[in-house]
Amino acid sequence: MLQSPAHLQMLQHARAVLVRAITACASCREAQTLHGLACKLGLASDVVVATALLTRYAKQGLLAPAQRLFDEMPHRDTVAFNAILAAHGAAGRVADAQALFDQMPHRTPASWNTMVTCYCRAGDLASARVVFEASLRAMSSTVVSWNTMIDGYCKAGRMDAARELFDRMGSSLPDAVTWNTMMAGYLRGGEPASAVALFRRLMRMQPEGGQRLRPTAVTMATAVTACTQVGDFALGRQIHRLTQQEGTGTDAALSNALAGMYFKCGSVDGALDVFRAMPCSPNLLCWNTLIAGLGTNGRGEDAVAAFRDMTRGRDRVGPDAVTFVALLSACSHSGLVPEGRGLFSEMLPAYGVRPRAEHYGCVVDLLCRAGHADEAARLVRTMPGRPSAKVLGSLLLDARVGPEPQEDGVRLREWAARRISALDLRDGAAYGLSNVYASLQRWDRVEEHRREVSAAARRARGPHRKQPGRARL
Repeated sequence: MLQSPAHLQMLQHARAVLVRAITACASCREAQTLHGLACKLGLASDVVVATALLTRYAKQGLLAPAQRLFDEMPHRDTVAFNAILAAHGAAGRVADAQALFDQMPHRTPASWNTMVTCYCRAGDLASARVVFEASLRAMSSTVVSWNTMIDGYCKAGRMDAARELFDRMGSSLPDAVTWNTMMAGYLRGGEPASAVALFRRLMRMQPEGGQRLRPTAVTMATAVTACTQVGDFALGRQIHRLTQQEGTGTDAALSNALAGMYFKCGSVDGALDVFRAMPCSPNLLCWNTLIAGLGTNGRGEDAVAAFRDMTRGRDRVGPDAVTFVALLSACSHSGLVPEGRGLFSEMLPAYGVRPRAEHYGCVVDLLCRAGHADEAARLVRTMPGRPSAKVLGSLLLDARVGPEPQEDGVRLREWAARRISALDLRDGAAYGLSNVYASLQRWDRVEEHRREVSAAARRARGPHRKQPGRARL
């Protein structure tokens, strides 16, 4: 039966509206409802509508309905193939993705990128590299595939391989993502100086007939973090001025990195200026950086005030375990005993954060520094579970009763020493016991403890010895 022009026009309009609705829908239920509507309108077999549904199912991780829809499609275009290929890749079904990739009638750069990403996510960098090199020979690679391959090497800690690819790209192909990926890889791998050197190289680059590549907020945040780790605060301040001059968008990550840098170099006012100038509400990471920075710079009272602002302000942010470590450490460094006691007691009932060993260690350190060794010992004896060597170490090294070791103080420190030895002689806190015994003039225990530590070290080197590394191809 022939359809009238008006009917055809109505169907074309319905198809356009349906495709827009499918693209915009956010839930599985909405997608299934629109799928049913497409069936009622006789548009389920339309390649544009079916591909839109397939893409939506794939993005929502619904591989089964996506595969069923793909199998039922009378005509499949490249977009449909790429959509189901991406769905298999996102689901980690590498073999199925490779089988589908092999039978694709036409491969686009997106197809090659998907396969490289699929293998990188699976940790099979050798196969990813094979596909990547094949895409180069097929003249179908894009900067996305280069970035994906480099990111795979960076996350695996293979920075030499990542740098080899980066250098092969030349000066025109890398984009901001490429530079960010390399710098983050160096930072993650414990090479902040290499990240700083790469940033300096980026800033020295001259455009070749085009516009200079502008670093993003992510670039700046990574560079500032690297500067903080290597102690290059002059460059860190220069980056801060550069962000202000060039109008680089300052997000929470960049603000947090800048504040951390200023705290690290002792410029509390500079850190507070960055914090106050944040264009968005501070998140938990920013608050934790502020509290920890104030504490390490001897501003314990300000750290406590910042915590109150964080938990009671208009944009209230709930604390986590890291917050309380920073807060209790700040109280310890500034001798705020009542504040520290109160905050420790509030952790679980007021904020739902269960105290851990590191929190007990902070409070023990706070009490011992203030001369409340007996209270610290009671806290250690009543803490749930066995106290760690770090907690006992605080009690051992900080407990003082008067200017000279008195009988109670000696017994307390020996009790802590025995508990550490019973826990694990390989723990770092156990190694300092010989010095403590020497200060008590217990020379017999000095020699005995050293023999015990040496024996524990030999046992640790035995069954736990690392295997020699092997070269990866």
